[in-house]
Amino acid sequence: MSTPRPNILFIFPEDMRSDCISAYGNPHIRTPNLDQLVSRGFNFRRNFCAGANSGAVCIPSRAMLISGKHWMHSNNQLEGETTFPQLLRQNGYATFITGKWHNGAESALRSFERGQAVFVGGMSDHTRVPVQDIEGDVFVNQRIGEKFSTDLFADAAIKFLQSYDEEQPFVAYCAFTALHDPRQPKTEYVEEYYKERPPLPANFAPVRGRDEDLGPRPHTGCSH
Repeated sequence: MSTPRPNILFIFPEDMRSDCISAYGNPHIRTPNLDQLVSRGFNFRRNFCAGANSGAVCIPSRAMLISGKHWMHSNNQLEGETTFPQLLRQNGYATFITGKWHNGAESALRSFERGQAVFVGGMSDHTRVPVQDIEGDVFVNQRIGEKFSTDLFADAAIKFLQSYDEEQPFVAYCAFTALHDPRQPKTEYVEEYYKERPPLPANFAPVRGRDEDLGPRPHTGCSH
């Protein structure tokens, strides 16, 4: 090719609503790093989740994005589907993954030749995520993560970016588990919002018989 192929860093958050980003007009949410990405890049503001075939919207949403197909024309485990990192791998890209892959172990191994701190599952204690690495097209080094999930996956991605010295282009796939249940953010972030609690959304309604005596609860708008 006459022009170099770009390296790709693909960052995938979990269960994050579009109105949960300060740069998109929410004055009650503080997202300085996302705001910086918004100011420096392109923003697609008319994308919508195309539905799901289960209550776990995250699984088919990932399958759709990874396969490029509607969930009615694909499957959550990506069996028989060509994933976008797999396609890049077939065309000369080095492929790396860290973080959550909720679409089957086999499809992960087809898609990535290497990985560090990979969580093949849906939900976990953010302080004790079961992870493993990918080496030679197999999973190795199963263990429990020793950091909060966000730090664990971000550090793995940074380590890959800083150490990569090969000539072939790469795609680094970094998928976080937060904000997914269980809702257990790091203490410093919880305290920040308790100092000045965000208002409840306009469509909030307490469950009769359960919430009347609980009083107002903090709500950031970040949920399914």
